[in-house]
Amino acid sequence: MVALTGIGMLGIYHGRIQAALFGESILDELRSTLFDAIVALPSLTVESVGTGELVARATGDVDKLSRAARNAGPAVVLSIFEAFGIVVALLIADAPIGLAGIAASVAVAAPGVRWYLVRAPVRYHRERQAEADRSASLLEHYNGRATLWAFGATGLSHDVLAARGDSRVAANLSSAGARNVLRLSLRIGQGVGLAVVLAMGAVRFEDGLVSAGVMTAVILYMLRLMDPVAVLLEQLDALQDAQVAFQRIIGVIERSAAEANDRDWPDDDRPGTGLEVRLDAVVFGYEPGNPVLDGIDLVIPAGQRIMIVGPSGAGKSTLAGLIGGTYRPWHGVVRVGGVDLAGIRAEQRRSRVSTITQETHVFERSIRDNVALGRPGASDDDIAASLRTADAWGWVSALDNGLDTVVSASHQAITPARAQQLNLARLLCLDPAVVVLDESTADIGLGAANRVERRLAEALDGRTVLSIAHRLDLAPAMDRIVMIDGGVVVDDGPHDDLVVADGPYARLWTTWQRVRTGRDDAASSR
Repeated sequence: MVALTGIGMLGIYHGRIQAALFGESILDELRSTLFDAIVALPSLTVESVGTGELVARATGDVDKLSRAARNAGPAVVLSIFEAFGIVVALLIADAPIGLAGIAASVAVAAPGVRWYLVRAPVRYHRERQAEADRSASLLEHYNGRATLWAFGATGLSHDVLAARGDSRVAANLSSAGARNVLRLSLRIGQGVGLAVVLAMGAVRFEDGLVSAGVMTAVILYMLRLMDPVAVLLEQLDALQDAQVAFQRIIGVIERSAAEANDRDWPDDDRPGTGLEVRLDAVVFGYEPGNPVLDGIDLVIPAGQRIMIVGPSGAGKSTLAGLIGGTYRPWHGVVRVGGVDLAGIRAEQRRSRVSTITQETHVFERSIRDNVALGRPGASDDDIAASLRTADAWGWVSALDNGLDTVVSASHQAITPARAQQLNLARLLCLDPAVVVLDESTADIGLGAANRVERRLAEALDGRTVLSIAHRLDLAPAMDRIVMIDGGVVVDDGPHDDLVVADGPYARLWTTWQRVRTGRDDAASSR
């Protein structure tokens, strides 16, 4: 008995370690897969799902699985083995009594277990969703705290978060209610099973079919069977949470895999010049039945520089997203160099078509790594040339460590304008065949923006360039102007021809000139 006890202790110790290692190895792979899946999701999918929801799945759901792998998993496995061993010993001691006790326990507990298995998954899923909604609200109000403070609306955060918290508590109570029903069913089943064992054992003892020692062993086994069942009940909450968390994580991975691009670009060689861009009857929107672009037909010859203009909400940035491959059209085809962008691998698409928007991010890495983000291994000369064209080499070279300076969005040397310059330098370093500039110099300032845009025009000579802009300073220098309004092209042609034609673009140009003249006069008076 001493030897068996020692072996059992070593087995439990070794089993817990192996179970934890197995669980952690799976979790490590799952975390990496989940991160890759989230990063690969199209922007439109991220916007529709919500950042807070994805954050909840990447943090809270993974944490639930991690806890289950460390604690609940090993405990459940050991409890199952223990329960199995006790049942075998019970049947060996006296099979008729053992079978009767187990059958009675199962029969009494079965309805409650069935009720739990049907209703519990829905309740636990509702609980995880309530937690995700609360996290999303917390993230949203934290990001908008300055606006809430400025407008004296901090009470709004309290009310919304309180409501989210109440929903979380209600969902938690609902899942706790399901657990209590299961616990009660199992406890009653165990009690009835023990009563059957006592009654049947008494009859068989009086008939001389079982000894007092065997009867005592059977009763002890029935009582001992409650221990692993109790452990299973204790870990039930963690297991259900882990199951729902796993389903939510797998949902992200499957969604990403379903939307993944898997086609190679037919021509493996990157072109040294621009590529033709063609949109044929393209329809796209963000909400079903409400297209932002409705039947766009547009051909941009290789190497041509065009400016896309139009009022706010006309669909300029949406057009940029379609050409850049961020969105897929509902109807129609977007081709670059004669290749349909739908399904092309992202890394191959980006090496030929690159989009720079006014949204920037500076990673906590060296300036060299930030600029060479899309082209690892780029030489210092290429990185420096890109920074010069983006009008950033002056302040970068003045830093103590130059290109080796580690910066981030909160670094004192990184202003919004400089972050935008680094973003432009990334584009120049990547050197794609088609460049989409979506308000890419909006944060730099008018004088510097015009200087950077002129340098960009020189650096991107021969490339196909689409510039989405509200400022029309460089419009006369463009090869062509395309004006969008109401989701359709309303004017198309060289700047001078459109101004003379006195159409929609001519009126926009006249308004811009008037506004610019007024701004210059105001600056002179100051």
